[in-house]
Amino acid sequence: MGFIYALRSEQEKTKHTSFWAIHFCVPVMGALLFLAYYSLYASTADSKKLKMILEITTTFFPLLISVIVGLNVALEEKASHFQTLLAVPNRHKNMLAKLTYLYGSGVFALFFLFLLFVIGIHLLGMADTVQLGMLIGAAAGMAFCNFIIYILHLFLSFKFGLGLSLFWGVFESLQCILYSNIELKGVARYIPFAWSMNWVQDILSRQIFNYGTEKIWIAALTTGGLLLTLLWFSHWEGRKNYVIFSS
Repeated sequence: MGFIYALRSEQEKTKHTSFWAIHFCVPVMGALLFLAYYSLYASTADSKKLKMILEITTTFFPLLISVIVGLNVALEEKASHFQTLLAVPNRHKNMLAKLTYLYGSGVFALFFLFLLFVIGIHLLGMADTVQLGMLIGAAAGMAFCNFIIYILHLFLSFKFGLGLSLFWGVFESLQCILYSNIELKGVARYIPFAWSMNWVQDILSRQIFNYGTEKIWIAALTTGGLLLTLLWFSHWEGRKNYVIFSS
C-alpha cells in the first residue's frame, strides 16, 4: 500500500502544474510536425522518412526527460527542501514511485505521439507509407532504452539541481545527433544515451536480433543503475546547503 500511496501522492503533486499539459501538447506538436514532413516530402523514400522521424524523436527525448524530471524534483525542493521525501521510513519506495510515475508518463507521451501520427497518416490516405510493425518496435525500444536516462536525471536533479540536469540533457541530445551519423561498435554501444539511437538503427537495418547479448547487458546495466540510485537515495541527507541552513 505504501507504494500505491506514494504514486497517488505524485499524481496530486502534479495536478495543478503544467506536467500533464506538457505530456499532451508535446506529442500533439510532434505528430503535426511529422505529418507535415510526410506531406511535404511525399516523393521521398518511405524508409528515409521513417528514419527521420524516429531519429528526431530519439534526439529530443533526453532533453525532454531532463526538463520534466528537473522540474518535478524542483517542486520537491521548493515545497519542503525534500523533507517530505527524506523524513519517512523506506524512502526508497518514494523514489521508486516517483521514477515509476515519471517514466510511465513519458512512455504514455511517446506512444501517444506515434498513435496521433498513425491516425493522421490514415486520415491523409498515406497509411501504406509507414511500416507499422517497425514503428511499434522502435517505440518499444526507445521506451526500454530511455529508462536509464530517467534514473540518471533523477540522481542529477536531486543531487545537483535543475541546472545540471538541463545541461546534461542538452549534452545527451547533441550526442544523439552525433550517433545518428556514425555507427558505434564495441564498447561504445554501451554508452547509455546511445542506446535508443542504436536501437532505431538496428530496427531500420533489420539487425535487431544480431545484438541479443548486448540487450541483456543493457538490461543488467539498467537494473544495476536503478539499484545503486535507490541505495544512494536511501542514505541521502539532502543538499548540503539545506542541511547547514536547517541546523
